[in-house]
Amino acid sequence: MLSLVGVDSPAFYNAKGNIQKTDGAESVDIPPLALRIDRQNLKIENITTLAAADNDGSFSSFAVGTDYYVYACQPAEGVEPDFILSLNSTYPSSMPSGETPNADNTRKIGGFHYARIRTGSLAGDVAEGIVPNSVWDLVNRPKCSPEGMAKVGNIWVDIYLASEDGQGGLESRYNATPATGSEGLSWYNFAERAAKVEKRMLSMSEWIQAAQGSPQGNDGDNVNAWSATSNSGRTATGTVVNAISNYNIVDCAGNVWEWLDELSIRQDSTTWQWYDPATDFDESMESGWDGYGDMHLPNNNGLVAFHAGGDWPAGVHCGARTVSLTHRPWLVSTRRGCRLACDPL
Repeated sequence: MLSLVGVDSPAFYNAKGNIQKTDGAESVDIPPLALRIDRQNLKIENITTLAAADNDGSFSSFAVGTDYYVYACQPAEGVEPDFILSLNSTYPSSMPSGETPNADNTRKIGGFHYARIRTGSLAGDVAEGIVPNSVWDLVNRPKCSPEGMAKVGNIWVDIYLASEDGQGGLESRYNATPATGSEGLSWYNFAERAAKVEKRMLSMSEWIQAAQGSPQGNDGDNVNAWSATSNSGRTATGTVVNAISNYNIVDCAGNVWEWLDELSIRQDSTTWQWYDPATDFDESMESGWDGYGDMHLPNNNGLVAFHAGGDWPAGVHCGARTVSLTHRPWLVSTRRGCRLACDPL
């Protein structure tokens, strides 16, 4: 039996487990739970399963690259909540009870991302479905907004390369243009914009975990990654069907390099001195560099940032353990983007 102790709190939520993808079906299972909606205490004692048909009218079938939300709703009578799926991130378009939904009589308790998923160990073992490790609830979720993310180990990782969100931050979105130096972004800018959405860059070890199983790129085609040596530029996120890791993370190999949250020192010189980023480096620095302080380095290229995965014309060099330590973090490069992560709640 689920206890209703503590339901005086508006945020009360107590579940016997987590919301998760149904084994072998395109649906999600909601565990037995007790929760409070507005001033009403509600609970269910059995698992409830929701499929695409259990929606609020905002969609008819699941679509690749889309986030869906799970809502608990106040029932017409009794103490068992109704549940419904929706495309809406605020409250559903309709309720099973027939009442008009709003932020008071419904409560968002979870969600998931629908996309291509890895089904086997070989490149091409890919299908469309609910991403199992993207399913989240009020307990099992990242600290940031969970859209477009999947759990890898104990962290949440963006499924897609970072793209601009139109509000000065970054987002993980299917069929979007990955942000790079084409938008004037250096390693520093990615770090700063990640903070605006409560995310961060990945470390090298975290990236290796997330990228595990991503097939190596090819010189002559884009079958396994956007990497053909004849490519002339980046492509939209999720373009290459096979470019997916064991953890359902997309485009780890090819498309654009991914800046990581680790730095090193190039040992090209033993002559250390102070350098002013605004005047001494060989890039056209962004406005505002005056006043950021100086760097004590062995040469004006001495500080380098890790970047991983490879880019659009790198061919067979692209892969799940590809890394380069050739470029400095102030480089504004059209070939370098990023992927973000967030710690669990």
